[in-house]
Amino acid sequence: MAVILHVNYIPTDAQNAIPFADRQASAERINQLDGFRWKFWVSNADANERGGVYLFDDEASARAWGENARARLTAAGGREVSIRVFNIDPELSRINQAPIAD
Repeated sequence: MAVILHVNYIPTDAQNAIPFADRQASAERINQLDGFRWKFWVSNADANERGGVYLFDDEASARAWGENARARLTAAGGREVSIRVFNIDPELSRINQAPIAD
């Protein structure tokens, strides 16, 4: 069953200054992850928070990427890195036009 991975962190100034081309390359690499379906890149400039909301085919794939993301973000100086995995209720989600399929 598909799951949501939510990653959130407080970036350093250097992380905030990463050029678009580097972020684009990262986005393209993410497309190659096992079990990956899609990602929303999210940020809140007022709170200096960044992260992503991902859809994965299964919990194992989501957790594997979440731990990889935690290690990379922390090594680069990111603080308060939060990795959370959620199950999806597909029937109710479809009623609200969620972009999911079985």
